[in-house]
Amino acid sequence: MTVHVVGNACLDTLYRLQRFPEPGETVVADGMAEDLGGKGLNQAVAAARAGARVRLFAAIGPDRPGEAVAERLAAEGIDTAGLVRLDCPTDRSMIQLDAAGENTIVSVTGCADRFAPPQGTDLDGALQAGDLLLMQGNLRIAAVRECFALARGRGVGTVLNPSPIRDSYAAVLPLTDLLVVNRGEACRLGGDADPHRSAQTLLRRGASAIVVTLGAAGASLVTADGRQDFPAPAVTAVDTAGAGDLLCGVLAGLLDRGVAIEAALPSAVRAAAIGVTRPGVLSSFPTQAEIQAILPQARGGADR
Repeated sequence: MTVHVVGNACLDTLYRLQRFPEPGETVVADGMAEDLGGKGLNQAVAAARAGARVRLFAAIGPDRPGEAVAERLAAEGIDTAGLVRLDCPTDRSMIQLDAAGENTIVSVTGCADRFAPPQGTDLDGALQAGDLLLMQGNLRIAAVRECFALARGRGVGTVLNPSPIRDSYAAVLPLTDLLVVNRGEACRLGGDADPHRSAQTLLRRGASAIVVTLGAAGASLVTADGRQDFPAPAVTAVDTAGAGDLLCGVLAGLLDRGVAIEAALPSAVRAAAIGVTRPGVLSSFPTQAEIQAILPQARGGADR
């Protein structure tokens, strides 16, 4: 089986600050670093390191950052046949990280905005029954809806991580097997200050199951059968950027390998806990060997 990640790829520039600037204020950064990123690429790498066969569908530009994306994916063992080259610069993101490990992100998304899968891709022919399709919020809602409808027709499982939120996703939720949202996203989409009550609302709107990530508190799985909480190990967070992508990608990779979600989610939480103890985004992700080391506890039955 294959995890088909349809999303974005970009170049990340990270600035380390003691604190975020106030409006109109200039602050001096303690340092900066560049790495490849984008929620689609991040989650594809995490899924591959969890042992899944992965293909990324994303748009890149005809420039050096675009070449670097293709090279990095190949080095991770990810199928690059889904990359689409557009006549615009590869997308970029600026990440600000403060001394407490919190972050803000600003992105330029020309490639992602022009990318309109499944048109212009071979996703239609690539999807096979039993595969998994993972998408985020970087692409237009029409693209998410069309790709999920195509997946449903092929007997392919669907996972949606609607970050950044660009829509209500009301038309997509009935096509979503698993919705992965953080606390704020759950509250915003479900319309309630309590993320678990919001998750119940999102279930009623059509999602089959929901994972609510809760940072240092771990994550919850909410289904029609009830709620299960999975605590995170206690760690000292250095950098939280990319933690949600890491959790979501590892979770998707394990689900595609046939690990039950009740067993896959705690391993994904542990992987994210490793990531936040290190600086950077992709550079903080556990290696494949590190992820494999936390999997014996996660072995379970089929997820879907």
